[in-house]
Amino acid sequence: MLPDQTFYHSVLRKTIVAFGSLFSNIKIERTTQSEGGSGGPPETVVQTIDVPIAYAPKEKWLVRLDSDPTLENNVYGVFPRLSFEITGLNYDPSRKVSRLNKMVCVGTDSTREQMMAPVPYNIDISLYVISKTQEDCLQIVEQIFPYFTPDFTVSITVVPEMNVQQDIPIILNSVNIQDDYDGDFQQRRFVTYTLNFTLKVNMFGPVSGSGIVNKVIVNTINPDTGTVFTSYSAEQTVPTIPVVEGWLDS
Repeated sequence: MLPDQTFYHSVLRKTIVAFGSLFSNIKIERTTQSEGGSGGPPETVVQTIDVPIAYAPKEKWLVRLDSDPTLENNVYGVFPRLSFEITGLNYDPSRKVSRLNKMVCVGTDSTREQMMAPVPYNIDISLYVISKTQEDCLQIVEQIFPYFTPDFTVSITVVPEMNVQQDIPIILNSVNIQDDYDGDFQQRRFVTYTLNFTLKVNMFGPVSGSGIVNKVIVNTINPDTGTVFTSYSAEQTVPTIPVVEGWLDS
């Protein structure tokens, strides 16, 4: 039976927020067309567009657009955009550690908090780059690919009461491209890049607290009489730092 202790470290939530924040500052530029080939005037940036990102499957946006036959749906103006979703959670036996290991944190108020070793899991996340043109998608993915070789590591505080920080490798596994250019003239074109990532996280159990043992008493009992034969005691003392004159004045 599982213990009846309620706990929630929001590890998955913090991981998803950290993943989405990586792509929250992506922008694309619209430029004027250069005339005369390579010898013509240079291109000029006429518009810079912030690419929004949200936690949602790509089908949610495509269905909203396809359900507007009059082409008056204002949601069409949000493209290009990014969206992502969790596609799977899997136990990772390659990173397993002994469950007998413990993480101990000693506080300043003579208390000790501890929890068992974490359990490794892999989170599969798909990031969707959706746009009306191939050029917009290429600008976006070129701002992402150079940082993944094929992994990129972020750090988050997973258990604040234990001051546990975790480095999470984010691995780019594959990229799939879908260009809906064929069809009738009334069908809208969507270019979708699907980037599949794997995040290696650790799931932590409940935190239990206890006092610090400062004194130990061991009694040796005579087996014949049942009386205490010898008593041993040991007590931990906190060392004091001597104050030297002139320290506080320097």
